[in-house]
Amino acid sequence: MTSGYPQFHRSAQLGERGVNVVSRIVNESFGWLFKRNHQEHDFGVDGQIEVITPSGSVTGQMLAVQIKYGKSFFQEKNRWGYVYRGELKHFNYLSNYPVPFLIVICHPESEECYWVRFDPIQAQTTEVAWKMTIPFGNKLHEAKSAIEEMLPPLQDSLSELQAYWAINNLMVKSSYIHFIIDSPEVKALDVVRPREFFDRLRTTKELAYQCQSKVEISFHGYESDARELFEIDEVRNYVPLLCAALPELFFFSRTEEPTHALKTLALCQTRVSWPEGSSTREVTRKVVFDTDKVGEFIMRHWPGLNEMTEWLSMSISENKKISFDVIRCLGLQVPTEADDA
Repeated sequence: MTSGYPQFHRSAQLGERGVNVVSRIVNESFGWLFKRNHQEHDFGVDGQIEVITPSGSVTGQMLAVQIKYGKSFFQEKNRWGYVYRGELKHFNYLSNYPVPFLIVICHPESEECYWVRFDPIQAQTTEVAWKMTIPFGNKLHEAKSAIEEMLPPLQDSLSELQAYWAINNLMVKSSYIHFIIDSPEVKALDVVRPREFFDRLRTTKELAYQCQSKVEISFHGYESDARELFEIDEVRNYVPLLCAALPELFFFSRTEEPTHALKTLALCQTRVSWPEGSSTREVTRKVVFDTDKVGEFIMRHWPGLNEMTEWLSMSISENKKISFDVIRCLGLQVPTEADDA
């Protein structure tokens, strides 16, 4: 009497037995966790294996497995192992799988299981299938160490990030952030580290917003030089590269006095003269500069400021405030209508 009842077909029975055998090895021999895929969603993947440490910690490391149960999978051999043939429809799917993928064959009498890691390069394709050799020595119950070697090193990301987060929190709480560029970087025209620092400030929108107008850039290694920074050729050569690498400069730069960074960067890109004679560090003298070049410096950085305020969903009035603060910081006059805005 079979009519009117759902059927548990032979192929499904064999598949379930294979899953049970592999699950038992993974759970009991490895001490790991085997999680069965729903059959209608497997797409060639019968389950996932989660790696668990001897102390019981679930690490997040994972493998996927396809299981084949039956004598037929042991009939074709070569001198190195059993020849497994897979369907072409699964090849690209397995190739793109984001975790290591194991193919396991199970013998129904001995319940011995053999495994190989799916590697597209090691597969051979035919018109209707692809094949791989599963080595005779690859017995699953002995494979824990070999499989562990496939996995990336276990990371304690929480501990590693504690110091990173602590510095971020310090920057958020500080009234300003002092970023120092050393003279060897200037001589080498190396802007990598400043760019990386600004990338860090943009890690999250929250961090970027809370660090707005806080960064004071200074140059180290020129303290014994009587000239101002904007008079030193190697600094003047470096600054245009630095500014080009930091389009967000106006958003992050400190404009509240005391500050010198924006003024120095601007003066390095314009002609400067001293009506009262050469500059010295001991005497404060009035400097004359080409305001048109400073205006060009401002215009080059407005797109970067606009990009930042749009990214952070800031208002036009907030954008204007930053712009006007920059203009004032550079010693230029903000238009009257802007002051009234």
